[in-house]
Amino acid sequence: LLKFYSKSQTEKQLLSLFEGHVKFSLLYKGSLHGFSVSDIFQKSINQGCIMMVGYLADDVIVGGCTSQWLRDHYAAFKDEKAFYFYIEQSELDRTSVKSITANINMINFENGLKFHLSKTNTSKLFATRVDLEEEEKVLQELEVYRVEDLGDLLDSPWRELYWDEEIRDQLKNSIINYKPPLNLVSKTKVLLVGPVGAGKSSFISSVGSVFHGWVALRAMFRSYNIKTSQAGEQNPLVLCDMMGLGEEDLPGVKVNNVLQAVKGHVPEGYKFNSSEAIGSDTRGYISTPGIANKIACVAFVVDARKVQTYPDDIQEGLQELRLKIRDLGVPQVALLTHIDEVCHAVDKDVSRVYVCRHIQDKVTAAGNLLGLPVSCIVPVRNYSSELELDCSTDILILNALELILRYADLFYEDYDFFKAIQ
Repeated sequence: LLKFYSKSQTEKQLLSLFEGHVKFSLLYKGSLHGFSVSDIFQKSINQGCIMMVGYLADDVIVGGCTSQWLRDHYAAFKDEKAFYFYIEQSELDRTSVKSITANINMINFENGLKFHLSKTNTSKLFATRVDLEEEEKVLQELEVYRVEDLGDLLDSPWRELYWDEEIRDQLKNSIINYKPPLNLVSKTKVLLVGPVGAGKSSFISSVGSVFHGWVALRAMFRSYNIKTSQAGEQNPLVLCDMMGLGEEDLPGVKVNNVLQAVKGHVPEGYKFNSSEAIGSDTRGYISTPGIANKIACVAFVVDARKVQTYPDDIQEGLQELRLKIRDLGVPQVALLTHIDEVCHAVDKDVSRVYVCRHIQDKVTAAGNLLGLPVSCIVPVRNYSSELELDCSTDILILNALELILRYADLFYEDYDFFKAIQ
């Protein structure tokens, strides 16, 4: 999608056009393949259900969908499932049609919406709302997708989890009563790492909400003790937040600085600078960190909306980090955020997360991105605008904490073993 459109919001709106659960596979992109109706035909042959999405100036989006492929030029065919749509200022208008006419210069959704070449300019494609008698408007971009029906929610969950209040309380008590193994440390430090905007700080705030607390969001290396009651009691789990990896022209923390934090060299409260490397001359630098300074588990946080479309530099940074953290012997897990924004069923009911095929695909994509097994990746929904806690959301957050602590314990066990044989 063009950078001035919100991809996640647009995808969510486009998904809402369909009653069932679908996904989109890109077949054609005007800026890549050329603005040509004949090229659209060529890319769409035998592809089944086709959706065309046109981007105009002023963030206006128009498009149409046919349940039949565009078979040949100069064709007119009936399609009881066809429709065209119009999106402006987040408002979506969908209109059903019964027939489509197409030829070498034009694709017309029953005199409602027409994609066509101009008689005076054959190098560009135009869109016209025929039903509103609008003038032709040049397309900034045109994309054509194959719409794949994923069917209903799965008959059985692809990962088992129970969703009642008793389970939530059991998980919460398990974390409240957690103690690091072998008496090596009094606190277990976990570092959250991920791209800017992935939801690291929001996850920490959500954890605080589950335990009836609230955590301020700050772009620095800050350790957050988990308060397990309103009276302020704390358990040994410490979540460490830091600046995210930069995306395109956004400032972000560098890979080597993350590694310095993992190894325990970064002092509490250090404010990261994307252009400044952390070293022995850094104020407060911990030159000989002990086990208490080290990170016991790294939790990568990735956005389900972007997991398959992160820029190359972000993908490379995440993969480089994973390999170097692995070489340090530190366990790694991943949290997949914003799941409610990629699946309508989950948006309505979080407990459907493990019967949603789309979320399963996103978890698999996160595994491919990070090089982690899917058993180390858990979807979570952060609290954002909600006023009240939700049991299923709590369970996902607590389940993620339980996974993190399980792998942190492995770090201490390995540390104790290697120390014993030295």
